Amino acid sequence: MRFLQLRVQNFRNIEFAELDLSAPRTFLLGANGQGKSNILEALGLVTALRSFRTQSTAALTRQGSRAYTAVYKLIHDVEGPTTLELSYGPAGRRVTLDDERVLRLGEFIGRFPVVPLSSGDLMLLRGSPAERRRFVDLTLSAIDSNYYQALRRYHRALAGRNRLLKIKGSAAELGAFEAEIAPYAVALATRRSIGVQRLRDVLVAVYADIAEADEGPEFEIKVSAACPDVESVRRMLHDSRKRDAVMGATQKGPHRDDFHLSLSVGGAKEYASDGQQRGLCVALRMAQARIFQQSLGRAPVLLADDVLGELDPHRKAGFWRTCPPELQLIATGTQLPEAPTTWSTWSVANGRFTPQC
Repeated sequence: MRFLQLRVQNFRNIEFAELDLSAPRTFLLGANGQGKSNILEALGLVTALRSFRTQSTAALTRQGSRAYTAVYKLIHDVEGPTTLELSYGPAGRRVTLDDERVLRLGEFIGRFPVVPLSSGDLMLLRGSPAERRRFVDLTLSAIDSNYYQALRRYHRALAGRNRLLKIKGSAAELGAFEAEIAPYAVALATRRSIGVQRLRDVLVAVYADIAEADEGPEFEIKVSAACPDVESVRRMLHDSRKRDAVMGATQKGPHRDDFHLSLSVGGAKEYASDGQQRGLCVALRMAQARIFQQSLGRAPVLLADDVLGELDPHRKAGFWRTCPPELQLIATGTQLPEAPTTWSTWSVANGRFTPQC
């Protein structure tokens, strides 16, 4: 897959911009706070209709405006030339694909794979378990529709049980939701375990090209509660009703899982150097890109948001070793990187974009 053109209006600090992105390598050059990252954020929406920078959809609309619009022209590995339009405003979100309305996220997620790399990825190490779950869930949902459906239905049933816990619902009502939760919890836990092992194997291979030595990267799941079969999950939920009622929410299950990243020195969050942490996060994103390419049969686009300048020389060289030449790369920075590539460059200032000759 490759972006050919982006037209965006009233998005973040951008009143209007139209960019030719047809080159294999595009660089957005400018000082901080000018709008470079906003373009990457707009491009990143095409994977799952969510920003890689914020959970607030309303924050994407330019101040003083009521709605934003983004129109993408792409060349797709399977579908050929494609036009995608996203808009968000008071009436909600609207997605059209070649003039056909897209109504279900399940029909869309993973169709246009994009992998963002940014300094915010350090939150995958330093942030809350929710940050790591979002990364894993998006990765696996994009390549496995059954995982996505199990995740969606699990959370819908879980929300019902949590509502009952808050209002002290009856045992029969709780039992009905627990019976609905259990099979999805088992499916989710099983598929998540397989997916994380695959992600771990790819991460090890990718990190070997980025790191200076064999640093023993590991990516492991830390389950909140074992979910081996439906009856075990139902029993666990039944036995935890009193505690959950006190807390007002379900305390055990796949929605409480965490994921642990480590190196041979120990936990990456606690013991890895800053350079090792940044290299590990880049490797994790490149592993995600490789899995997308292998599983979906289409080349993802890489969005590198000012990360190339943050890597030390060895890890920069490692990034280029792991960056397949067939993948489109759109990057930002305050200066052009010293890299074995030719860039199509845009100057960025105050939300305006000017091609450089």
